[in-house]
Amino acid sequence: MKRKIIPVGFYVGECNTTGCGTAYFLLSLEHYTEKFKKLVLLNALVPPSNDGVVAVSPPLTLSEVKEIVKRAEKIESYIGHQSTAELLTKLLGVKVECNRAMYNPQPDDYALVVRLKKRLSKPEDIKNVTEDDLEFRLVLYSEFEP
Repeated sequence: MKRKIIPVGFYVGECNTTGCGTAYFLLSLEHYTEKFKKLVLLNALVPPSNDGVVAVSPPLTLSEVKEIVKRAEKIESYIGHQSTAELLTKLLGVKVECNRAMYNPQPDDYALVVRLKKRLSKPEDIKNVTEDDLEFRLVLYSEFEP
């Protein structure tokens, strides 16, 4: 059986948030020193392919997210709404493009999932959203070969 090596700082556990069953989680950034060759920005978790698994971090603080963004050599945005892209540009200090293309997870892709904790009444309410209204999680896509 070929096994995926779990990166330092991750541990195996049950992933109730995403409904994906067993996953591995990031303990903290201080245990994780790897640079991100590519960091994908998403509004929601995209399930892995049939033979894939996903590692999901616990919720991250904005300062942890900024550290992740700093470690990224390349950022690829799949943020589908212009107002959300503008908000993230302001919060993260990097230009976040609006992109409505479909994201297809690849093994060893890292993604930063940014989602609202609650649904907005009207789309224009995004201008009143603060970092406290957002949840950030780091995701690692991987393949599983039994």
